Amino acid sequence: MNSQVSVDKGNILVVDDTPDNLRLLSTILQSHGYQVRTAINGKLALKGAIKFPPNLILLDINMPLMNGYEVCQELKNAPETANIPVIFISAFDQVIDKVKAFQVGGVDYITKPFQIEEVLVRIENQLNQQRLSRQLEEKNSRLSAEIAVRKRAEEEIFFLLSITQAIAEASDFYSVLSIILSSCCESINWDFGEAWMPNNERTVLTYAQSWSASNSGLEEFTQQSVATRFAPNVGLIGRVWSSKQPEWIEDVSLETEQVFLRSKIAEEAGLKASFAVPILVNEQVLLVLVFFKKTASPAQRHLVELVSASAAQLGSLIQRKQAEDALRIAEEKYHSIVENAVEGVFQSTPSGQYLSVNLALARIYGYDSPEDLIDSIKDISQEIYVDLNHEHNFIAAMKTDNKVKGFESMVRRKDGEVIWISENTRAVHDSEDKLLYYEGTVSEITERKLIQEALKFQQEESDRLLLNILPQPIVKQLQHLQIPIAEHFEEASVLFADIVGFTEFSNQKTPKELVSVLNIVFSKFDQLAQQYGLEKIKTIGDAYMVAGGLPINRPDHTEAIAKMALSMQAEMNNINLQIGEAFKIRIGINTGPVVAGVIGLSKFIYDLWGDTVNTASRMETTGIPGEIQVTTATYEQLKEQFIFKARGRVSIKGKGDMMTYLLLGKK
Repeated sequence: MNSQVSVDKGNILVVDDTPDNLRLLSTILQSHGYQVRTAINGKLALKGAIKFPPNLILLDINMPLMNGYEVCQELKNAPETANIPVIFISAFDQVIDKVKAFQVGGVDYITKPFQIEEVLVRIENQLNQQRLSRQLEEKNSRLSAEIAVRKRAEEEIFFLLSITQAIAEASDFYSVLSIILSSCCESINWDFGEAWMPNNERTVLTYAQSWSASNSGLEEFTQQSVATRFAPNVGLIGRVWSSKQPEWIEDVSLETEQVFLRSKIAEEAGLKASFAVPILVNEQVLLVLVFFKKTASPAQRHLVELVSASAAQLGSLIQRKQAEDALRIAEEKYHSIVENAVEGVFQSTPSGQYLSVNLALARIYGYDSPEDLIDSIKDISQEIYVDLNHEHNFIAAMKTDNKVKGFESMVRRKDGEVIWISENTRAVHDSEDKLLYYEGTVSEITERKLIQEALKFQQEESDRLLLNILPQPIVKQLQHLQIPIAEHFEEASVLFADIVGFTEFSNQKTPKELVSVLNIVFSKFDQLAQQYGLEKIKTIGDAYMVAGGLPINRPDHTEAIAKMALSMQAEMNNINLQIGEAFKIRIGINTGPVVAGVIGLSKFIYDLWGDTVNTASRMETTGIPGEIQVTTATYEQLKEQFIFKARGRVSIKGKGDMMTYLLLGKK
């Protein structure tokens, strides 16, 4: 009884109109742990794939009703099946058949009769690529979400820290207004802010203060604001005054005056998006803050919530009678944010001791409590940071604007483990600009750094592999997502070479021995291609294809091809002595226009198309063992430099009788 593989390695749909082929492939794949479904024709395959999408499809070409090319096109046009890899298995072995298979979306091509080991390896390769791609997408998605959450939390904490500090240092009410407007605009990256206050009778709102990132073009808008009064429910500001709720307008320049009273002059000033937030104390509106941006923007709830938080602090300053209570509430809120923050929060002296830390920072550094961390560390730069030059680098970074953001460092935890952190820190000075302390937040980014290094290594490996199979100019185009890649070359030289008698030789040797011999031969040919500055295109069985004059034009490509052909004959003689065989190679060369490029979505290969390529192939297949047969086009370019012998007219498939020549050597 045959033992069955218990692990499900994937679901494969096999499409072939020959029942014997279906049974053979099904039996083999099932014995190797795959779930297999079969379809006897293209229409059944399409229905089955759409209803129950498989992980991979093995598809025959020559079938009734619909051939394999048509089936593959339908699969790629259907959203449910567009991403399923399709491997063609066919008795057609012409280059044009394989090119068409890749053009319609195939990822691989296996020629019948096939080797079981080859089929299994190619299937596993495609399924592995699928799995790795899904894993990478999932990791990137999680990382992006984590970064977004942390970034927003850092922005909110820094905003509250900066606004609290600024208000505490303000000398009067209008200084407070200016600080609030500038801090809000800078924190949310908006261009212009205004504050509006009820008059003593509380019948209208009047202009109180404004701030702009750049005064250019806003002079007239500000002048009109000074002269404008808003009654309840009139315009954006009047509506917010009455409703006591924030309001957002995506583009004020497009609104009527009923919606936004100053829409015309706002358009002239280049102002677009706007939102207004009321400042309330004891359910009474004390101020309305309005912010503008020079680009249109849909409502962003988190910006409104952020500004509303600062508005509450501003209201407490206006009502001096409630100043102490408001300050206590603000401090409690601040401490709650710090203590409950996911990121570490700290204050430290200029000399390198901690003044205060939260529990999150203590845990990041491996300490049991904030007190344990503060008592244990006497010199932060020497005891925490791995880089002994950290203090110098940190001070240099702080000199620009007294703060750093995203400052990455390696630190030692209490147990000696080394981790990566990212710091956002600012310097706090007194009224005489004396440095008092540093404060900021710390996030552990070890996992992110490891992922970044892994992605970098993966990219380098990917680039290295691409350079092994594609020309460097083509790799650069692929890296810029220029797919498909196709170029027309007015003139190039193409060489095909085939080892005569290798098929009979292969019947007498093991696969390992065959691969070893081919590796010796083709490695020598690869060295010759590099020596003469030519582009290896591909190997097909025991055939070798090389071209000159592409992907970078060169005027002497025909001469270089001829030199390589002669060197290939010499190398073949050396190889025969090495391996004890008497192989001969048959070589064909043609010169003319070609199309070169890369097609498909995966399994990239740089290939050539056109009549020049087909004729070069015919020169090889109709050639003489041990000889180099060339066309008239090649002969005309080389006859002054090389020795030729006219072979005469040869019948060429698809071309009729052609005059050909045998290249004998260099003059």
